[in-house]
Amino acid sequence: MLSSTTLPQSLQSSTSTPPAARKRGKQARKIDLLKLAKSTGTFETKKEAREALQGLGFVCTPVAVDELLGAAAEIGESRKSRRNRVIQEHLGYLPKETYRPHTGPMPVLLPKGQPMDRLIGVKKKAVTAMAHSLMRHGASGGHTVRVEFALDASKVDYVVVMGQNRDTYGGSFKGWSANEDHHRITVPSDWRLRVERKGLARLGGMMTLDAHPLMSDADVVLYAATWARQGRGYDVKVERGYIAQLGGEHFHGETAQDAIKGVRRKLKAAGMPARTVTSPYALTVDAFVKRYAGRKMTVSVSDAQESGSCDFGIRSWCEFVGIDYDDQEAPMDAVLAGFQARPQDEVRRAVLYAVRRHRAEGGTKSP
Repeated sequence: MLSSTTLPQSLQSSTSTPPAARKRGKQARKIDLLKLAKSTGTFETKKEAREALQGLGFVCTPVAVDELLGAAAEIGESRKSRRNRVIQEHLGYLPKETYRPHTGPMPVLLPKGQPMDRLIGVKKKAVTAMAHSLMRHGASGGHTVRVEFALDASKVDYVVVMGQNRDTYGGSFKGWSANEDHHRITVPSDWRLRVERKGLARLGGMMTLDAHPLMSDADVVLYAATWARQGRGYDVKVERGYIAQLGGEHFHGETAQDAIKGVRRKLKAAGMPARTVTSPYALTVDAFVKRYAGRKMTVSVSDAQESGSCDFGIRSWCEFVGIDYDDQEAPMDAVLAGFQARPQDEVRRAVLYAVRRHRAEGGTKSP
């Protein structure tokens, strides 16, 4: 035999090359494909599977690529049905109501907390947002807003309490006092319905805290209202009076007549003639009082409630005209006298409801 030393140099180099260097790659075993599919995840295309095999030095034959795609799909389905397999292991069978992986849009989940707590949070958020948009706030030392709900109109208010703290500044200014503004707002619990949704929350740069609808004066819509306006610095001024609306304009006044005259004058100055609209009420305040005066009957709180008035509005009106709410009823003449002083739509409905109730109970027939 010829020794390697006697062979030509070209033959010696070809026969001394290790076998592993002449291979294009190693064949992927089943376990290799499963490990690759588990660590990488699902593959969208064969190209991604081929690149994954090449990255680990495996032979990229069509069979190896298909096997890798199949292994990835199998692992994906196994992960999706893991809950079913756990139930199967514990019960030995799958109940009729089995788990199915969610494939559609995600369900809408309700916020945390009780419904009443969420409702109160929405109400307070609406009041806070309106206050932030109209009133100066955010002193250097800090700012807070606390919203509370009133049981009667006299409690409606907007107060700003100024404070100080010495933790705001640092460095050479450490220990210096910084101002804080704390806003305390008290409104009716139905402020969003009573004020905001009627477009009364923001009028003339002022925030309406409360508004009670009164008898309309022809085409003028009238409210007995409480509003807040910006004062000096962070101070807020609260005023009580009347708001009149006509043709998209409004006017704040100390008395009802001042508000009515003011909105008509404002509309005229804007070059828009006041258009007369027929009132939904056939009788004026005086004519209404004259028609039902002298009746020997009472008007009760339940009459007002049954005719659609809220308890807050009933209490507020009784307090304004001097009728004791706790008595639960008052003579017709006393109610009519209060109606002349504060002619609200709710009072008119309560009187008419009381008249119908009195007639149904066998009382004197109304004219």
